[in-house]
Amino acid sequence: MADRALLVLGPSAGGIRRHVAVLRDGLRDLGWQVVVAGPAGVLDGLGGVEHEVPIGTSPVAVARSARTLRTLARDADVVHAHGLKAGLCAAASGARPRLMTVHNVVLDDAAGRSAPLLRRIERLLPGRMDRTIAVSADIARTFAGAPGEERITVIAPAGPMPTPRRDAVTVRRDLGIGDAPLVTVVARMHPQKDLPTLLAAARRVLDARPEVRFVVVGGGPLEDEVRAEHARLGLGDGVQLLGARPSAADELAAADVVALSSIWEGSPLVVAEALLLARPVAVTAVGAVPEVVQDGVTGRLVPPREPAALADAILDLLADPATARRLAEAGHAVAAERFAPEVLIRAVERTYREVMR
Repeated sequence: MADRALLVLGPSAGGIRRHVAVLRDGLRDLGWQVVVAGPAGVLDGLGGVEHEVPIGTSPVAVARSARTLRTLARDADVVHAHGLKAGLCAAASGARPRLMTVHNVVLDDAAGRSAPLLRRIERLLPGRMDRTIAVSADIARTFAGAPGEERITVIAPAGPMPTPRRDAVTVRRDLGIGDAPLVTVVARMHPQKDLPTLLAAARRVLDARPEVRFVVVGGGPLEDEVRAEHARLGLGDGVQLLGARPSAADELAAADVVALSSIWEGSPLVVAEALLLARPVAVTAVGAVPEVVQDGVTGRLVPPREPAALADAILDLLADPATARRLAEAGHAVAAERFAPEVLIRAVERTYREVMR
């Protein structure tokens, strides 16, 4: 009889949902029976969920979700939750053995008044798990001294291998930019991504080189604020805000530089995708990014919240295509080894076997 896994996913609009879809498909290829439970629509475009479970953190939502997960877990050999909300509901269900992958940590800017409570929950959850997977060593270190610290394993995440559907010439024609230098940004409009810093950096780049063009792929809760800041800075056609798209592989592959201005990350899939596509990157040194991008070796690293530093890194890469190409090739070699989906899937399967024993 095949081994059976229940994957539990909370609300997600970013890389976590793609990570779960890759894990699901890879485990199935290895012969596992896998079902995914999560909110309606969370895996739209990625195969969907088998069981709709509204994952939340209020006592009523947790109790309701836990009852449903307890029933679903009767047909599973292992339960694997992804994210804080899913982990809380899985712990409340009592299902065993259970694991949780921590993709991000609680941020004050995003959680607001709920941050202190969510941080306490986050700190306690590894103690309620048979194993916790952190997507980066940086995240693992945040649990130093916490219950369950000794059961934390670091496994880098993976997403679908980026596959452009249009060539660079077509992408640039569709964007109306022709041969202009192109900087691509793929980020949710969320406090974590700090798009105001990105827009301020773009303003500096355009002041120095007006022919450069930026495209920002992504939507989110701060879209109105981002558009207002875009207008305030007078960025016009220099920065196109394209909104959310199912995939940004085309825009990434066509870029002369891929930029990221996050103030915090776990292990951002967009950086992995850019490197897998052999694109030069100018990114902030947050989360697991410095584990992959070494400044001047596999890309350019800058401090968060410093528009001038980000602008300078972008301008340097655009001014020296040979160096940019060398960094991109070195980054591709690192990413191909670290982020291959089969590496993730085999590592997670080994962890399942350990907790099942």
